[in-house]
Amino acid sequence: MHPDQSLAPLQREGTAVTAHTSTPLPLHSTASAPEREHGYGHLTVPLRQRGLECTVEYGLSDYIVHVAIPDGSSLIISPPQEPPTDHPPGQPESWLVTRGHPDDDTVHEVIYDSEPDGPHARHGGSVPKLLAAVHARLDQLGVPPLPGSASPRVAAARALSPTSQLTAPAQLPAASAVCPASPPARQPYMPGR
Repeated sequence: MHPDQSLAPLQREGTAVTAHTSTPLPLHSTASAPEREHGYGHLTVPLRQRGLECTVEYGLSDYIVHVAIPDGSSLIISPPQEPPTDHPPGQPESWLVTRGHPDDDTVHEVIYDSEPDGPHARHGGSVPKLLAAVHARLDQLGVPPLPGSASPRVAAARALSPTSQLTAPAQLPAASAVCPASPPARQPYMPGR
């Protein structure tokens, strides 16, 4: 067990389950002091909710977010580093997200680049666009999704429906080994016949 994980005895009463913790929540579940101080909690919290380890470190001229991925690679989420820019903490005019692997030089990719000449320049410093691109790539890499996450259409439909509830998908019957017969071919229309 990881040292910052605590055991939580569970108590079940009917269909309700209650967890009783005897220690405070692990540090990784909330933004640490440097993240609050430097404005990166809006990036680290959703990534930690996916079970990823995130640290905020000082780069060349500004703070960066380092995200460890289960396959051994990592993401670097960074505002422009050179030349340094003047912006509110955690709110630069653009972002650059790269993925690399310390033991495999062939793993290097740019996931998101909203710098002025980058492919996502039209989004500038948009954090929702940045996170959407990061989450999409993490999904492709097989990183478990955010708990309770659903597609935007499903989430919007649930939010609008006062009676929405989550249900398990229905079990479908096993496929028949017999293929259904194709309908008979239609005779082409021939005038005068």
